[in-house]
Amino acid sequence: MSTFLYTRVNCGLRSVVEVLTIIDEVFEGILGTVPCYNSIENWVKKCGLIVYETSGVPLQDTEYAEVIDESMMIGSEKLLLTLGVPAEHQGRPLNCADVSVLDIAIAESWNGEGVAAQLRKSSEKVGHNPEYVISDNASIMNKGVRCAEMNHQHDISHTLGMFLERTYKEMPDFKDYLKLMTESKFKYNMKKLAYLLPPTQRTIARFINLSGWVKWSSKMLDIYHTLTENERKVFSYIPANASLIDELSDVTKCIERIEYICKHNGLSKKTICQCQNEIEKYLWCGNLRMIELGKHIVEFLRKEVNIISSNLVAHNNSSDIIESIFGKYKGRKSTNKLNGVTPYILFVPIYARLIDKQKAKTFDFRLALEEKRMVEIDEWAKENLTPNLVQLRTNKLNEAV
Repeated sequence: MSTFLYTRVNCGLRSVVEVLTIIDEVFEGILGTVPCYNSIENWVKKCGLIVYETSGVPLQDTEYAEVIDESMMIGSEKLLLTLGVPAEHQGRPLNCADVSVLDIAIAESWNGEGVAAQLRKSSEKVGHNPEYVISDNASIMNKGVRCAEMNHQHDISHTLGMFLERTYKEMPDFKDYLKLMTESKFKYNMKKLAYLLPPTQRTIARFINLSGWVKWSSKMLDIYHTLTENERKVFSYIPANASLIDELSDVTKCIERIEYICKHNGLSKKTICQCQNEIEKYLWCGNLRMIELGKHIVEFLRKEVNIISSNLVAHNNSSDIIESIFGKYKGRKSTNKLNGVTPYILFVPIYARLIDKQKAKTFDFRLALEEKRMVEIDEWAKENLTPNLVQLRTNKLNEAV
């Protein structure tokens, strides 16, 4: 129960203890002795380790794909995670229940050869190579998949964001409009009209998330005539850029439709035709840069579909699931920035296993707790992890004692 609570409910270890205490109180001692939070953490690690060590077994007789990505810096390290997912699209976006955590690796930095080595290690764990590998367009990932001699399916969201960046990043009208929006946000942040200010723009992966402020711009353009005189003065740059806003509105609608089709129906010859229809509807009837953007997207999709094997109808081509896993881990790990990747990372495999009710029913908690010892977790950490900055700090300061 405590492991279920911790993995499925967004609460901390001490909160799990509090929940168990309340249940025990209400039902007059039905639970007996409530475990402390340290015990619960150890149980999570033991369960996570046994799931991680056997994660390749369910994929041995199936066609699978690998999803790989590196995290942002965690302390002084980068976490490289490799997931196993069904190769055949499931008729819906991938979720955590589809995931097997095949490989957890850390390093100060990663290169193509290192990524290739981890991809090979993951496939050896399963017993055969994946049908394809899904990743973003980072040069390290591109080289890693190429060095591993595996088929590469590029993430649809990152790729479309890359095309948007190439098309608009250096355009004078686009840069001027972004500057005006940013200035108004900072200048009037604490003023009465702050309720109308644009949403915050992301610094990283900005072109993957244009839709928020584009939709704001379009709505502000529609209601501009209803604003007060002072509000119209502050936001006068919006009607002045009406043509750009209309253009970006069509572009983001097209991008969102393509992403929806690929994530919900998979990548196939059929979905490429559907995507091309959206491009004809929104882009090929626009200006030159919209037409050029549409050509790049069509060329990319046609190239991607060529690697689909004859025995598969559609591929997955979204790495959103690994971003979700990273987010779940970062939301639970220590907030101390000196802590790098600790044995707590074993939370990830057991989280992916228990999030699915059917898989959770077949998981043998007793076996995991009886077979695994804390010394095995320490040995795993010593072999796979490095001393984090907190440990180095403690060891160094203790030299003076």
